[in-house]
Amino acid sequence: MSTANVRAGEETGGQRPRRRVHIVPHTHWDREWYASFQTFRLRLVDLLDDLLPRMEADPAYARFLLDGQLAVVDDYLAVRPDAEDRLRRLVGSGRIAVGPWYTLPDEFLVSGETLVRNLQVGLRTGDRFGGAMPVGYLPDMFGHVAQMPQILAGFGFEHAVVWRGVPSAVDRSGFWWHALDGTAVRAEYMPQGYGNGSALPDDAKALVRAVTAFADLWGDLIAGPVLWMNGTDHQMPQPWLGRVVAEANDIQDDLDLRISSLAEHLAAAPTEGLPTW
Repeated sequence: MSTANVRAGEETGGQRPRRRVHIVPHTHWDREWYASFQTFRLRLVDLLDDLLPRMEADPAYARFLLDGQLAVVDDYLAVRPDAEDRLRRLVGSGRIAVGPWYTLPDEFLVSGETLVRNLQVGLRTGDRFGGAMPVGYLPDMFGHVAQMPQILAGFGFEHAVVWRGVPSAVDRSGFWWHALDGTAVRAEYMPQGYGNGSALPDDAKALVRAVTAFADLWGDLIAGPVLWMNGTDHQMPQPWLGRVVAEANDIQDDLDLRISSLAEHLAAAPTEGLPTW
């Protein structure tokens, strides 16, 4: 029996296919919170000074999501202007995802025009680096305005990714999110937030146990591949990521773990039979 076929999710020889798991390395970056802006910027410089050469030297560290906001790129380049070409190469090749927002807004504290202009500035800034992530990333907003699907669709987005502000009645990780005018985007709900995979262990067996426990806990709520968000607030890259994922795939036949981007995860996410909210 071909291992490649099993990993691709094909039914072969009576054996069930591996369950796909998309691991998205990322950081969530509050520019100012329990410390000052400049204190957090020093930490951001440390993070990217580590990440950029690591990704160049280690192809197994294949993807990184820079929190969906271009402001962190400008914050970094204000201190490290010589890194712009290096960053542009990694973004342009699809290995680092940036934007589409300029900053991640609290939707209820700003006007509708501000939300639109925020996306305009984010997309324009992203164009300098080869393009912003084509996903309406809304990981940590304290509720959502009813027009958000309309705003996202107006910019050509087909997907949103959400955590806070999702009512408990939503019982699927994928659903159609309709605005007041009837415009819809496919929403991906992260039931444990953007940090469900933050504590990625430096041990293949422990990683398999952690992912299996998450998938078992949420059961039928998960529509499609498991989304394992490897990051949290101000988290630094975990250098063992590529190695431990490869080892986890080698030691078992139930899970097919892949280091992925959010856009790649959503391209494989189901669209049929989803509820509408």
